[in-house]
Amino acid sequence: MATKKNAFYIFLTDYRNEEINKGNKPSSFQQLSNKLAPIWNSMTDEEKNKYKVLARKNNSNQDNEKPFTKISDLRNNSNDFSNMQKYLTKMFEFIPNDKELFEKKFILLHINCHTHNGEQYYFPAEIAAVEFNLINGVSRTYHKIIGISKIYPRGFAGGMREYSDLFHQIYCWHEHPDDYQNILLEFLTFLKDGQINHTDFQNGTLDLPYLYTAETEIGMDIMKTKSSLERLYSTVFPKDDAKHYKPIFKIGSINQLLLEIKKKINVHLDPQNIRPGMSVQDILESDMFGHGLGCTYHEMKDIAFKCSKARVIQWMSNICKHVSTYTSLQIVPGRHIAAQLKDGSKMIIENANLPFTKQDLKLIDINTPKDDIILSNCIKSSILAQTQQDSCSSDEENNLY
Repeated sequence: MATKKNAFYIFLTDYRNEEINKGNKPSSFQQLSNKLAPIWNSMTDEEKNKYKVLARKNNSNQDNEKPFTKISDLRNNSNDFSNMQKYLTKMFEFIPNDKELFEKKFILLHINCHTHNGEQYYFPAEIAAVEFNLINGVSRTYHKIIGISKIYPRGFAGGMREYSDLFHQIYCWHEHPDDYQNILLEFLTFLKDGQINHTDFQNGTLDLPYLYTAETEIGMDIMKTKSSLERLYSTVFPKDDAKHYKPIFKIGSINQLLLEIKKKINVHLDPQNIRPGMSVQDILESDMFGHGLGCTYHEMKDIAFKCSKARVIQWMSNICKHVSTYTSLQIVPGRHIAAQLKDGSKMIIENANLPFTKQDLKLIDINTPKDDIILSNCIKSSILAQTQQDSCSSDEENNLY
C-alpha cells in the first residue's frame, strides 16, 4: 500500500517540479522542508486548502492523476502564462549580442493587494515598478499606495485585514489616495513613458510593455497581480467589457526573465549554476531588504521588507549583481545597487536624469536620531518626486503628475 501524502508533501513536490522544469538541479525533500517550512507556516488556511484537497484525492485513490501535476497544469494551461513564455523566448532569440542585451529595458512590477482570498477579491494596495537595463541600472521608478474607501467591500473586512497584517500592513480605508482614475492614468503614463489619454482606451490602441513579477511567491503571484490591475481598470471604466481590458496588462514571470538572461550569457552551462543556493528563485530573493529601500510608509513602520518598492529594487539589484559575476558588467552604487549612507541605510537614485553628486549621497550623519533619518528619507523622496514631475510635459491639461 502506497504511503499517504499530506498537504505539506504535495506543496514541496509542486515546488520541486518547478525546479526541474526550470532546468535546475532539484533539491532533496529534506532541503525543501527546511527551506519552505516557514513559508508554509505563514500561509493562510485558504492558501493551504488546495494542497489539502489534492492530498485527500491522492490518498483516497479517487483521482489517478498526480495532484502536483494537476497544480502545474492549472498554471501551464493558462493562455496568458503560455503566451508570456513564448514571447520571452522569441524576444531573446532576436537579441544578437551582449551589447543589445545590456541596453534592453525591462520593467519589474510588484503589487501588494487588498485581498480576500476566500472570495478571490484583489485590488491594488501598493504598486511599485522599476524600469532598468543591465548597463545603466535604474532609469525610472513608480510607487503608489492606494486606499479602498470608495469601493469598500463591507463583507470582506475581516479577511482583508488578516491578509494585510500578514503581507504588507497597508490598511485600506481612508488614509491613502483613492482617485482611481488618476492613479490608473498615472501608472499607465509611467509604463508608456509618455502621456495617456482617453482615446487610447476608446480606440483599443493602448499597447503596454510586458511587466515582470514573481511567478511562485506565496501571497503575490502573476494571477493576483493581473487580477488586481484588471479590477482597478474596471473600477475606472465599469462599462468596458472584460474582453476589452484583459489583454491590456501583460504580466510576465521575473523568474523566466532571469532564466532567459542566464541562458543568453551562457550561465546555464556553468557548473556553479546547479550548486545549492543558485536557483533562479534563490538569486532573486537574496539579500532582502535593506533599510532605506522601502517607501516612507513602510520605513516609518520599520517594515521595509514588506514594501513593494523595496522588492522591485532588490530584484533589479540581484539580477544585475548575478549578471556581473559572469560578464564585464560594472556595478555602480546608486544605479545597479543601493548606495550605502552614513546611517547604514541605503538609497537608489530613482531617476536617471537626477543630478546627484557624491556629497549629496552623504545626506545623513551617522549620529542623526532615527526620527531625523526618516525625515531625511522623506526629503529625498520629495526631491526625487519633484524631479520626475519637472520632467513631465508642462501642458497642465495633460500633466498627470
